[in-house]
Parts: sequence; C-alpha cells; structure tokens
Amino acid sequence: MVFGFGKGKIEVQLENYNLSPGDMIKGTVLLQLKKPVHARALKVLFIGEAVTRRTTPHGGGVSTSYQKTYVHKFEMPLDGEKDYSEGTYNFEIAIPKDILQRAGSMPMEGTIGNLVKAAQILTGTSKRINWYVEAKLDVPKGLDIRKKVQVNIV
Repeated sequence: MVFGFGKGKIEVQLENYNLSPGDMIKGTVLLQLKKPVHARALKVLFIGEAVTRRTTPHGGGVSTSYQKTYVHKFEMPLDGEKDYSEGTYNFEIAIPKDILQRAGSMPMEGTIGNLVKAAQILTGTSKRINWYVEAKLDVPKGLDIRKKVQVNIV
C-alpha cells in the first residue's frame, strides 16, 4: 500500500490488536521511502474517535448524518526533525485503566441502561467508539505520510 502519492510507505505492526484498559500497546513503525523526505517529526498516536449516527425522518424518507469527535488522543514522538528515508521504530503506549469510562463507552446495565437504549432508538441516535494506532510522518508544506490501524479495546 502506498501513501503520500508515491513517496513510499509507512507501516504499523502491533503485537496485539485486542487490548484491555491498563494494557500496553506494543508495536513497530516501519518506514520505507523512495527518496529522503525532510519532516518535522515521526509520531505515533493512539486515538479514540466517537462516531455518532443520527437518523431523522425527512420528506417521506430518512436522513442520516454522522459526527466524529475525539474522546481520546495521545501523541508520542518517535524521532525529531530530520531527513527520513527508512527505519524501524519500536514504541509502547500505556492504555489508561479508566479509558472506557472517560470515553463514555461503558455499557450501562439495568433499568437506566435500558432507558438510554430506548431513548437512542426513539431519537434515531447511536454512538460507537473506534480505536486506532496511527503512525505519522509530519512533512512541512506537503502531505503527511500516515498509516492507521484499528484496535479493539474491551
């Protein structure tokens, strides 16, 4: 897979894609560029993105809209400003123990949980949280070279 219009590729390899709060995300960023690229930094990010879907009646049909918001964003530099061509960078990111509570993705149990689910169905609103690890080569005055992989946090 090629990113950055033929500049080369960046890959993210993780030890585990199914993780829990309190775990360590351990992985490697592999960079292979066709020619050296000057960049501000090489970074790895751990992102939680809430996707809210709203379905509303509209002129005899339904209209669906999506809204994305970050519920968690952690950024860690792997290397600084320089000319990049290729390299292997290992990283470890700790997942906060309370990340699901802070992100609002804990399933609610009992009567309150059932009331919330019923309200979401009646209003046509649903929310899910997607978790990603992303590697990004921050290229000034150009397109960043990036790769995003999805992880599961349960």
